[in-house]
Amino acid sequence: MNHSEPEVFNPDVGHKEIQARILQYIRTNRLPHAFLFYGNEGVGKEAFAIELAKLLNCEKGPFMVCGTCSQCVKIGKLQHPDVQFIFPIPASSNVKPETIAGVLKDKAENPYLRTRFPGKNTFISIDTIRELKREARFKLYEGKKKVFIISEADQMRPEAANALLKLLEEPPENLMLILITSHLHRILPTIRSRCQLIYFPPLPGDVQLSIIRRYLPEPPENLALITRLSMGNLKLAFDFLRNDVVEKREKAVEFLRKTVRIERSQELMKLVEELTSGKDREAMHLHLFFLLVWFRDAVHLKNSPERPEQIINSDMRSNLEGFVRGYPGTNFPACVEAVETAIEELKDPRNLNPALILTNLAIKLNRLIRK
Repeated sequence: MNHSEPEVFNPDVGHKEIQARILQYIRTNRLPHAFLFYGNEGVGKEAFAIELAKLLNCEKGPFMVCGTCSQCVKIGKLQHPDVQFIFPIPASSNVKPETIAGVLKDKAENPYLRTRFPGKNTFISIDTIRELKREARFKLYEGKKKVFIISEADQMRPEAANALLKLLEEPPENLMLILITSHLHRILPTIRSRCQLIYFPPLPGDVQLSIIRRYLPEPPENLALITRLSMGNLKLAFDFLRNDVVEKREKAVEFLRKTVRIERSQELMKLVEELTSGKDREAMHLHLFFLLVWFRDAVHLKNSPERPEQIINSDMRSNLEGFVRGYPGTNFPACVEAVETAIEELKDPRNLNPALILTNLAIKLNRLIRK
């Protein structure tokens, strides 16, 4: 490698090994026509894909992203005619175009944010993919390469995935497709085999903190706690920064206390009602997430008490120790499984009764803990 050539094209997005690999593809003229970025949620796959689109179109390229030329600026705003950012949206009868435009604007301002349509079922439709295929046939408007980024590609309807397959089999010369998923197993094997797979590991803590500070110049005092609770998931960290996360965690622990003393069932029913009355599935999901972290911590404490650094709720360690000591016969891995099941049920929009999911979970946890 020529020493004057950079090893990364944008140090701010992290994942330096992946950046070096992509630059090597460009140097050796072996850039694939389709990538599939996979890895846990919130590790910066979408932000990276947007930077890659800039790299392929930057006026100062092909080995760096200047961030200031007209190509980089338009791509950064997700307003470049040759770069499409596709993400799951509700059915067109359920959402106004300006709502979608607003979500896209938020994503452009902070690519680590979650795309949110609260309370609505979202997916990638066949019409969206047909529109992309039509777009792929056109000449370039002003860039050097068309880049289509498909975020949460596992949310493609089966017919949409099959339509995309045709584009992957015969891609136009000037097109790159970047598919992104946190659930690799949900992507059709036929699609996976036609893409260059790249695994994105979690970002180191210092990189996460620098990203949060870049998008939130005045972070709260409990930022360290928030990043620890989000367990390397930047989408979750930004969710937490928008909510009073410490209060939500207290509520989850309170729910657990009442679950254990289920003789007073009317108290529990009142708590479930409080949690579900707003019909805010995101708040309910957060509640279950904190229960999950609590039980995972309990498993760590029981199995390897000599390794306290594994505990996420480290500021509540004495409460956790009291809990583990107080219920020595509890099968904590089974509790983890019960909460994970409830989270999956809550994610399914066809489940119309979240109160029932939480009540069933409470009864199950009561049996496991009080056994």
